Amino acid sequence: MFTTFKIPVSLLRFLCSTSLTFASLTTLDEQIRDAARRSSLDPLLVKAVVRVESNFRSKATSQKGAMGLMQVMPGTAEAKGIHQPYHATNNLMGACEYLRELINRYRGNIEWALAAYNAGPANVDRYQGIPPFTETRSYVKKVMKIYKDLKLSPALPK
Repeated sequence: MFTTFKIPVSLLRFLCSTSLTFASLTTLDEQIRDAARRSSLDPLLVKAVVRVESNFRSKATSQKGAMGLMQVMPGTAEAKGIHQPYHATNNLMGACEYLRELINRYRGNIEWALAAYNAGPANVDRYQGIPPFTETRSYVKKVMKIYKDLKLSPALPK
């Protein structure tokens, strides 16, 4: 007998779009899980952030200068002690610590923390919530959708 699982279309698209091998995905999954747990974060939330920020590319650099898997800005990298932002473990550890600080700052409000991760805490404080920036609103929606899909999917290891 076979068991049928319903996997969200967005998750299937993601799995088909990534160029990672199974071995590198397993290693990256382990690194994400370790960094997330050290900062008391849900590894699936961190995986969703990594997916949106860099599509799992540790050498990614944005036009604004953000670096690595979790696209850490140079000032944040310096403040969080991320001396090798393109090194997966170093990037994940520092960025997860920062994300945990933001979640604590916004009293567990993950959407506000994600908005602060994207647009900076000063903007979230200024607007007392998710700022009215198209990029930030889109970012929060994307991360939350992927996070929810990952939580619903029994096909991926948690």
